[in-house]
Amino acid sequence: MNYQDPNLQKPAASEEHPVFSEAPVFQPPVKLKHSGPGIASFIMSLVSLIGYIIMAIMIINLLAHFSQYQTMNPEVVLQQTGTALLPFIFLGSLLLNCSGLVVGIIGIALKNRKKAFAITGLIINALIIVGFIALLAIGLSIPNSTADIYPSSVQSL
Repeated sequence: MNYQDPNLQKPAASEEHPVFSEAPVFQPPVKLKHSGPGIASFIMSLVSLIGYIIMAIMIINLLAHFSQYQTMNPEVVLQQTGTALLPFIFLGSLLLNCSGLVVGIIGIALKNRKKAFAITGLIINALIIVGFIALLAIGLSIPNSTADIYPSSVQSL
C-alpha cells in the first residue's frame, strides 16, 4: 500500500529531471572591446617616451656645444634653441607617466574589456618611472667631484 499525503504537491517537471529540464541556449562568444583607459595609458606612455627622446637629443646638443667651445656660459646655453624648455619637457613627460600609470590600473580593473593596451601602457609607464628613480639613485650616489672639473671654482678654506 502506497500512502500519499494529500498536502504534498507533485514536483515540477524540471525538479524531477534537472539534467533534462531545459536545453542549453547557444550564445555566440561576445567580442570584447578594448579598454578606453588602457588605450589612453598606452598613448600616454608613447607620448612621454617621445618627450624623453626629444629631451635627450637636446641634452646631447648642449653637450656637443660644450665639447666644442669648452665653456658652459649660461648666456650661451640659454641662446641654444629650446634649452629653456628642458625642465618643462621633463616634468610634462614625468606627469604623463604618473597619470598613465593610474589610468593603466583603471584600465586593468574594468571588467568585460580587453586588457592588452592597459597592461602594455602600465608596464611601459612603470619601467620609465623605475628607470628614472634608478638614475636618480645612481646620480645621488656618485660623489661630488666638481673640484676635479673646475678647480678654480673651489675656494681654499
